[in-house]
Amino acid sequence: MLKRIFSLMLVAFLISGCVNRDEVYANPPVELIEYVNGVLPAAEQFVYENERKALENGIKLNANQVDIARKVGLKHPEKVRLYYVDRLPFPEEPELAKLAKEHGYSSPFMGAYTYGYGVWIKRAEFTNQVLLSHELIHVRQAEQMGLKEQTKQYLLQLFIYGYENAPMEKEAYSEANKYT
Repeated sequence: MLKRIFSLMLVAFLISGCVNRDEVYANPPVELIEYVNGVLPAAEQFVYENERKALENGIKLNANQVDIARKVGLKHPEKVRLYYVDRLPFPEEPELAKLAKEHGYSSPFMGAYTYGYGVWIKRAEFTNQVLLSHELIHVRQAEQMGLKEQTKQYLLQLFIYGYENAPMEKEAYSEANKYT
């Protein structure tokens, strides 16, 4: 309960602008690290399970998409699978579901999610090359950091910055138009 109160207080300070988010991210409070480490096993399970599903059910990149992946800087575009679905996955684990809602990760306007080499894309976004580039940038981030570390850093960024201002998201949004 104390960790939850601390988390809410931190979020309130961050939203109010009283705290430099970059400084907090560079040196996160012990309580935040402990909280993230506590939810990390469930988050990792969610990520790895969704990567597995996409790898099993998805399709390989076509030649144009491989070209985009190479421009993005992927080391292994041949490992990527695009899994076109009507509905994106959402965490069933109660704490993860709550976090997703609180920190802007769950929106009906989301067009895709990336889990390692598995990219889930709504069928309605099938031709959206900018969205594909955005998601391939997340694949690149996972290649660079490793999926476990990317998951941890992504959680920290959601807590500290919120979805729209998370550095990994800002990087993907700012670069996506370069590769199409």
